[in-house]
Parts: sequence; structure tokens; C-alpha cells
Amino acid sequence: MARKTDKHTFVVCAYKESAFLDDTVSRLLNQTVKSRVLISTSTPNEAIRAVANKYGLEVRVNPKGGTSARDWNFAYSQADSEYVTLAHQDDIYEPTFAERTLSALENAKNPVLAYTDYYELRYAQEGGKGERVESNRILRLKRKMLRTINIANGSRWLRNRVLSFGYPMNCPGTTYVKRRFKTLDFISEWQNSHDWEAAIRLASEKGEFLFVPELLLGHRIYLESQTTHTIRSGIRYKEDFECFKKYWPAPIAGAILKRYAKSYDSNAL
Repeated sequence: MARKTDKHTFVVCAYKESAFLDDTVSRLLNQTVKSRVLISTSTPNEAIRAVANKYGLEVRVNPKGGTSARDWNFAYSQADSEYVTLAHQDDIYEPTFAERTLSALENAKNPVLAYTDYYELRYAQEGGKGERVESNRILRLKRKMLRTINIANGSRWLRNRVLSFGYPMNCPGTTYVKRRFKTLDFISEWQNSHDWEAAIRLASEKGEFLFVPELLLGHRIYLESQTTHTIRSGIRYKEDFECFKKYWPAPIAGAILKRYAKSYDSNAL
């Protein structure tokens, strides 16, 4: 029988109508360690309510949505547990995601956050079967960056040096320590890179950045996804530039970004 915990909450950030929401919620409810699961949304609709009713979950409605960051700030505020994962409605959480993440957090001296490794599930066409991709050039590069941080996971200097060259964590696989950080203050107008900007601020906090080097999350890539939208619209480029400028003068930040932006091609289908 699966162990239950009141230390951790999955808050599912639901937006409009997603064909994957039911599957994501089902997987969160069938973890080897049972956490609390809530649904948070600024776009309440029958599809979201149907999934919530099916599984007996509470829906928390954000009256002041409009950006991804505002929705995340609201979702984060809804959890009253020690740890919180802002779960993406489209992604796959493997059965031991909570168990392995909580084990890392509970065995750390002073955790700041924890994040898992992940694989991609790429959908070439709507309604098709996703192709599982466990390794490609971008995934390998991100893992090198994460392993570098893990060499001394309590070193603020080291993780800031890594983050100054890009963002290797996967945001849906990141679990935050809410007992330490009551709010994360994601930049309310941002749509894509608010998780990187928050990680930059958290990188200056004392404590450990914890890498769980297992493929515990599947990130779905498809044409209608939020990430695809922010890349095509130029939003991601603009926000990533602001993140690089936190470490570098604008001309150097721009030069690094030109190389970094090549990673956006990994989202192409």
C-alpha cells in the first residue's frame, strides 16, 4: 500500500482545455508516495471541472490570471505543505517522482529546491502517438550542467556560474521548499522564463540545489504547447535576454543568447 504524506502538494496548473490533463492527474494520484493534489486555473471550464469531478479534486480559481507567471504565483499560494510541485497539465510524472524527490529533500541539510532528470515525448501531429526521446544534444548538455551543479550542490558560486550560461532544470519537475519560501514572486508579466529568473534568485540562498538523476518526468512537446507559442512569438527570446543580463553586460548577454537560442530548435517538430 502506498505511503501517504502531508508534506508535499502537487498543484496542477490547468489552462483552457488540454487533451492530456486527465492522464497527468491520474499519474499524480497513482504515485508510490501519495501527495495532495489540487487543480489551479484562471480559465475554468467544463473540461477541467470534468477531470476534477472524476477524481474528486478541488479546483482553485485564480481571478487575476492573464500570464503564466500570475497563474504560477496563485497556484503556489494554494499549497500549505512543506514542499510544492507546480505540475504542468501536459506532462507525465513517473510513479516514483514524489518518492524520489521527497527522499532527496528529506535527506538534505538545508534544501532550496529539487529537480529531476526528464525525457521528451514528441508529437509530430495532433492525436498521434508521442515519440519518447531520452537523449539528444540539448538533453545531454543540460545533464552536464546539472551534474556540474551537483558536484557541490550547496555552492552558490558554482550554481550561479552554471545558470549564467542557461537554464538546465525542467520546470515541471522542480519541487520548491515552501516552508522556507512562502512566495516565489514570479515576474507577473512574464510568460516563459519566470522559472529561470526565480532560480537565479534562489541560487543566492544558502542551502542545496538537489538533482535527482532519474528520468522521472516526461515533457510533452507538441504544436499547441505554451513553450512552442512563446518561442514562435519571440516572448522566450526577450525574457531569456533579461535573465542573461542578470549576469552579463547587455552586449555579452546578447552574444551568449544567440548561441543559446539554437536550443529552441529542440522544440521544433
